[in-house]
Amino acid sequence: MGIIRPRGLGIHRARPRLPVLLCLADREGRLVGSADAFAVIEPPIARNAEWNRAMRSRAGRVRALGLLVRAWQFVAFAPAVLAMIMAIPLALVSRAAALVAIVLVLVGVAVAVLDLIAGVVRMTWSLLRAGSGGVTDGEIFGDELRSYQWTITFCHALDPGEADRLCQDAFRRASELTEARLPQDPAFGSGCVGVQAGSFTGSLPTLEPVPGTSWFVIGARSDFKKPDQEAVRPLGGIRLMLTATILCLAAGAQWVASAERQSCLTTDCGTRPVSYPAALIWLVKHLFFQFPGPATAQSQVLGVLVSLLGPVLVAGVVLTLRWRNRFRQARKDLMYQAIERMATAPTVAIVVVNEIESRAVEDAFAARSPGSAPVPGRAGTKAVTRLGTLGGANVVLAQSEQGTVGAGSMPWTVDNVIKQLDPAFLVLTGVCYGLNSRVIDGGDQEIGDVVVATQLRAVEHRKVTTGAGGSPYEIIRGPSPETASDLLSHARVAARGRAPAIHFGPVLSLNTLVNDATERARLRALGEEAEAGEMEATGMYAAAAQAKCDWILVKGISDWGVGKTDNDQAAAARNAADFVTDLIARINPGTGSARDD
Repeated sequence: MGIIRPRGLGIHRARPRLPVLLCLADREGRLVGSADAFAVIEPPIARNAEWNRAMRSRAGRVRALGLLVRAWQFVAFAPAVLAMIMAIPLALVSRAAALVAIVLVLVGVAVAVLDLIAGVVRMTWSLLRAGSGGVTDGEIFGDELRSYQWTITFCHALDPGEADRLCQDAFRRASELTEARLPQDPAFGSGCVGVQAGSFTGSLPTLEPVPGTSWFVIGARSDFKKPDQEAVRPLGGIRLMLTATILCLAAGAQWVASAERQSCLTTDCGTRPVSYPAALIWLVKHLFFQFPGPATAQSQVLGVLVSLLGPVLVAGVVLTLRWRNRFRQARKDLMYQAIERMATAPTVAIVVVNEIESRAVEDAFAARSPGSAPVPGRAGTKAVTRLGTLGGANVVLAQSEQGTVGAGSMPWTVDNVIKQLDPAFLVLTGVCYGLNSRVIDGGDQEIGDVVVATQLRAVEHRKVTTGAGGSPYEIIRGPSPETASDLLSHARVAARGRAPAIHFGPVLSLNTLVNDATERARLRALGEEAEAGEMEATGMYAAAAQAKCDWILVKGISDWGVGKTDNDQAAAARNAADFVTDLIARINPGTGSARDD
């Protein structure tokens, strides 16, 4: 694949050297790969301000490097700014110094005016060209991608396999950075990564070519949503334009007053603007195309430049205000669309049985969706907690009493939640005891690992009888329902490469708190393949089966059913809750299509 140098890193007058850019990308997490094969990704241009704000919270060196890169484009202005600053004291020294000051101010003002004019001309030309037939599909698509999507701006990979891996890593890293560093904004639609590779003629599994262009996209899905351009905050420029105009007028007035005083040392100054207030008024009149009394040729040139500044300023303000009005309307539309989605969004119900498990779910959800706060709610007569939105679904937390017998127990809680909220599926999470300990049983389980049930075994419903030899034995007569296959398939994918380990297998459920080695051995003999045991799952199943509602059990191992303590419950419950939130986000119930990781 070689080296890809995509065009279009934004409009810059000058750029720092490549090592500085690579160092900054590495510090900001935008450099993926290794020394032999690497790629640099850039955030959308429309989100640069949000990205820079996020980077200001990083370490001092990251902030310093970011400031250097952002300030590099203003290097061309440094001589003009210095010239205008130096002109003020020089104008007060002598006639010769005043002439030098005249030249310096003219240079500074000319650069500022010409830059503003050039900006408006570029903007106007881009608008005119966008509406003409001369612009190519590649230019249109490239501008769109760079504005609203992450892009790979530099890629080095000699082997096609490495290049494909880099593209996958780039998409994954862009998704992680968007989620961690940028506020959620539906205006930007679905995420993908773009790369321009005009010299690349091969094919890679990850890259999808855009017909008629040299662009490729990574991570586009069938449910892709394009960005709403009018709902993206427009670039602010009114304050900058007004500030630049005021500074030009302030410095110019000082220079005009000095120049006019020097020109009439031996003659009557008459109505010439020899004082600073008079010179300032004189320039302001030029701004409004009024050309007052006589002045030197140098002052007249400056007046003409200020006159050109007026239309540029007005055009910039009008365009900015127009964009902002359209932006406000588009944001209102997005807000009402979000309200409509909330009213029709599916619900996912998470069920726990104690305060430790409830707190673990709330903390895991807050870590997954920063800024969200749990809100008390009701499901009929049952108190619930509304956690917020995840995967396009409204997530609700309900806490049951322990066991499956009595008022407020699991069957009653789940039945009430299903009738009132009609959830897309149920998740029973919390803690359990492991039955395949590495230390006790020679298995592969550790405290803190997570168990996902593939099947429930209701061992409470049993027949105890006597065999032919007179020895007693048990026959399990309870149901053995299986976890919803769709939910289980997503759980298996989400568990790949995860730590702590995720174990899949049957889970025993009985209405007994087990803390005895003999009872634990009996249960292991009843279910030799069982991964864990707990107390409430059969109650959840009974209510869910009646309503034909899908369910899944995800619990963390806090003990082994013997020598119980509460020491590891919080950590085990949190491990399970973290997996649950990731699983809901992956299933993406609000759109009906799973998210690609």
